[in-house]
Amino acid sequence: MNVCLIGKNLTTLVLSKILINKGINVELYYSNNKVLKNTSNTISRTIGLSNNSIEFLEGQKILCKKDCWDIKRINLYRGNNSKSFLSFNSKKNSFFMISYNNFYKSLETSLKKNKLIKIKRVNSYKSFLNLPKKNFEIIIITDVNNLLFKKHFSKRIEKNYNSTAFTTIINHNNLKNNVAEQYFTNCGPLAFLPISNKQTSIVFSIFDKDIMKNKLNIIKLIKQYNNRYKIKKFGKLQQFPINLSLARNYFYKNILSFGDALHKIHPLAGQGFNMTLRDIKTLSQMINKNLDLGLNLDTVLEKFEVKKKNSNFIFAMGVDFIHEFFKLSNNYNIKSIDNLFDFINKNKFIKKKIENFADKGINL
Repeated sequence: MNVCLIGKNLTTLVLSKILINKGINVELYYSNNKVLKNTSNTISRTIGLSNNSIEFLEGQKILCKKDCWDIKRINLYRGNNSKSFLSFNSKKNSFFMISYNNFYKSLETSLKKNKLIKIKRVNSYKSFLNLPKKNFEIIIITDVNNLLFKKHFSKRIEKNYNSTAFTTIINHNNLKNNVAEQYFTNCGPLAFLPISNKQTSIVFSIFDKDIMKNKLNIIKLIKQYNNRYKIKKFGKLQQFPINLSLARNYFYKNILSFGDALHKIHPLAGQGFNMTLRDIKTLSQMINKNLDLGLNLDTVLEKFEVKKKNSNFIFAMGVDFIHEFFKLSNNYNIKSIDNLFDFINKNKFIKKKIENFADKGINL
């Protein structure tokens, strides 16, 4: 039983490990990838994992909680107010941070030792067009930069936020660092995400084009909203465009679109990779059922689309709504909005629903 994965990224590495655990042979193909050739391009990238995601990864022997930094509290602020309008504090750890590079390299090293996987680099995107002719039960595409994806999955729901996400890691004084902070500023959401007692990841999604022009202005703003750290050093400031992208169709014959090729959302809630992990969990469960019944794996693809398409759409629109709501509300000082947040912050039932939404997504 053979499965083909296209793209070499964290999504395909996690998928590879899960498929190999089931005794399935994996062939992973990728083309020239500048990100992989230069790991400095992802040096400031971190990943936030919900408790549900980390438990799934632990169950698959992919990642341990002890390798991540636990976040015990999340505070949300409007503008530069010193008092948070919404806070989440759970007795059990509900959010974890890990370096993208550390996670990627650790998983890649473990896969190289396994005989069930073959990793092959191709020189031309056209090479992918011949893959369906090979004896693969299913082909999973996570890389949008290939002709197979463009031929079958180019029709999408898209939205350009006209924003850029700037990421960096700050070195600071040693302190107990388990509180994440999100500021909804007048130029975009700014997140302080602890990754150790001496380092914190910064994600600043900016829609103000004048600020984007000068990175010194960005650093100045980060310092302005920083209320906790004595910053010793800023890491390299990196950037990437922000857009919403949702696939209209999930599969074609035995080919499945997946990961970033399936959906991209705004990074303000740190939910992009958690969405993908929930997809992986569902796909894994469906594959298990087919294996138990002795059925071909390609019959899973339509079931996967039926199961996940609506819930992924609603979740993505939910994150989009949060972004647009705060972007609009920051332009107006509406007293009723403050009263609404005060009510939510005191209501345990509503806060629990919000926590479940962030932890497990939407199940329809």
